[in-house]
Amino acid sequence: MERFLRRIKSAFENKLLYQTFKLSYVATLSVVVSNIHNLFGTVMVGHVGADSVEQVSAMGVALIILLLFSSPMNSFGSASQSIISRFWGAGDRKQALISFKSAMIASFIVSVILSALVFIIGDKIIAISSTNSKVRDYAMKFLMIRVIGFPFSAVSFVIRGFFDAIGKPKEHLKFNLYSTLVCIILSPFFIFGIFFPRLELYGFALASSISGFVAMFLGLVYVKDYIFQNFSVDDIKQESYLKILTSFLFKNLKVSIPALGAQFIAVTTFILFMRASESEGVEHQAATFILVNIISLFLLPSFAIGTTLAAFCGRLIGDGKTKKAKKIIYDAVIVVAVFASFISLIFFLFSYQIIDGFSNDDMVIDVGGKVMRIFSPGLFFLVSGMILINTLIGIGDTKFVIILEFIAHFLILIPSLIFVGIFLRANSIYIWLIVSLYFAIVFSASFIRLNKLEFKEI
Repeated sequence: MERFLRRIKSAFENKLLYQTFKLSYVATLSVVVSNIHNLFGTVMVGHVGADSVEQVSAMGVALIILLLFSSPMNSFGSASQSIISRFWGAGDRKQALISFKSAMIASFIVSVILSALVFIIGDKIIAISSTNSKVRDYAMKFLMIRVIGFPFSAVSFVIRGFFDAIGKPKEHLKFNLYSTLVCIILSPFFIFGIFFPRLELYGFALASSISGFVAMFLGLVYVKDYIFQNFSVDDIKQESYLKILTSFLFKNLKVSIPALGAQFIAVTTFILFMRASESEGVEHQAATFILVNIISLFLLPSFAIGTTLAAFCGRLIGDGKTKKAKKIIYDAVIVVAVFASFISLIFFLFSYQIIDGFSNDDMVIDVGGKVMRIFSPGLFFLVSGMILINTLIGIGDTKFVIILEFIAHFLILIPSLIFVGIFLRANSIYIWLIVSLYFAIVFSASFIRLNKLEFKEI
């Protein structure tokens, strides 16, 4: 026991690890800021009164479908960032700027096409996600309002990628934070009808679309000032973009296809997950979405920490300091595990009180409280597993990650969700047990791989 406690203390005293966490705080804060407005929106919609359960469920269904249609846009934006960063790293500022401008135009065009697709086939995908007629109706109307902000979000995502590519992530954090605050401030006025007509669920959709416009507007202001202050007249000089845009589109598509495939698989699994959780009633689906919202606050930062940890370890490996790199990864898992265990304990002890903050429906609170208690031990596997997965990807062990994800995802998670959730129509508690098992497998396999892995093999 004493040896165990000394090991934990040693991990917390690792100065290099804290340096890694310090490097990742901007990315971590950014992903939290980008998604926290959904958390506030869920809290407010969950207390609108009549039909609050159906509205929360519809919000979950609609946001997942929105994520499905935005995944090509997100992949396109990430690929744009990669291309821009390569030109910037090579010292070709003019090409970096041209690529950025082309990315904004192309991303806007792609987002308009995707918005049209939402109007055309959105209802068909909603029908797959839910069997409840009220949920379908609410979800479709929510989508119609929310999709207005699609082009705004597309442009702001590219601007955010530009600042990340040139090493100025704090710049995009500013306009991201301001737009999130706009959404949080406007939402109660629109949802509950304060000085405005009472729009309930649709009020949050409207506030989200407005915040998307604010993010784009502020992003354009920031990026314009930055360009004029840091680029030469020759760099800014206008070009004929038709040929450049076509070339950029093909280059970007080539880079973004792997990321698009991964995002598409993840989102379609999420749609299946929401559908399976509805088997015993819309209250189970609403409780599932609430819990997903809460968990995302820990899941998304784990991606950012894992990516930063991989980059830091990559530099150590490059310098031949493989033992030190491995120790940092182990210490990161220990520190995160302690944090996750503390949060898990809070989830277990106060599960009903936490869900009560998101809904005024007794059944949703009862179901959500039970599910949160069941899943609370799984939070450790989720956070630690995602950090290890992203670290292994970052240090080049992608083959193992692909094999692991294929087995855990396609041979265990998806068949289990279909069989247990849809065919057996099991309680959502069993659905969350399956998810916990999935993350436990991912963590265990990644940890064993890390133990056996010699970094020189990569």
